[in-house]
Amino acid sequence: MNIATVYRQHQNELIHYTTRITACRESAEDITQESFMVLFCEVKRKNIENPRAFLFCVAKNLAFDHLKHKKVTDNYVQSHYPILESSIETPSIEQLLEKNQCVDTIKKVIDELPPRCRDTFILNKVHDMSYCEVAQTVGISESGVEKHIMKGLQYCRERLKNLS
Repeated sequence: MNIATVYRQHQNELIHYTTRITACRESAEDITQESFMVLFCEVKRKNIENPRAFLFCVAKNLAFDHLKHKKVTDNYVQSHYPILESSIETPSIEQLLEKNQCVDTIKKVIDELPPRCRDTFILNKVHDMSYCEVAQTVGISESGVEKHIMKGLQYCRERLKNLS
């Protein structure tokens, strides 16, 4: 399989598809690129019979992961920097840039978590799943979920404190 040919054939279609999911062209382009990297790595390990289907499956999963991370970071920003309801002023450019930088920082910190820790953290904090539900979804004990959540929270607090 020639990855360059597959890339030319499906790149625009994949960007369009992921843009519909994420509502952000820039994120969609990143997700598309990452999807092709996953395809490239998987082709080395095994034969991919339908690269288009594989790419769309990977891109969909990455796009939903992106949305989950965005929700976590948005919730964090909202809880730590609440918008005053009594204020009807439009945020300044500086305020918007500061918020975007904060969201990006939080996303990066969450992305630094080990995969299982990150998954349990997102399922619990973003999707409001109980420890029992997370345990069933991820396939670990409730005690394991609790440990991952505590480890994730501690790591995020420390990293954000050090970055401030």
